[in-house]
Formats: sequence, C-alpha cells, structure tokens
Amino acid sequence: MQREKDDMRTARPCPICGKPASFAERPFCSRHCAEIDLHRWLSDAYRVPGEVAPSDEAESAPPKPGQK
Repeated sequence: MQREKDDMRTARPCPICGKPASFAERPFCSRHCAEIDLHRWLSDAYRVPGEVAPSDEAESAPPKPGQK
C-alpha cells in the first residue's frame, strides 16, 4: 500500500494526453493511450536517431569505373 502511494506521488502525466497516469497502464492513463503510442512506433512516427541506411538502389547499382 505504501509503495502505491509513493508511486502515485512521483507519477508523471500520460505522455499522450497529459492526464494522470494509471497504476495498471503506467506510464499511460489508459489502454487507449498505450495503443496510440504503439501505433506511432509501428508507423515510424517515432524514430531513433542514427545514420541513414544506404538505399537499395545504391547497393544494386553497378560499380562506377575504377571501383571494385
């Protein structure tokens, strides 16, 4: 019981809508907001920064003269 009270005092708001986070769906307020977040990850709305991958065309293109 004490742990739940401590968690509720330090709980951050839902990252999707800003409502208080639910203990069961933490860090979200509801299953709906959790599914919105999952959809954003799966549809590439969120991206982790990194190097740009070479395109398929560059890999299948014939080498330029003087290159192996």
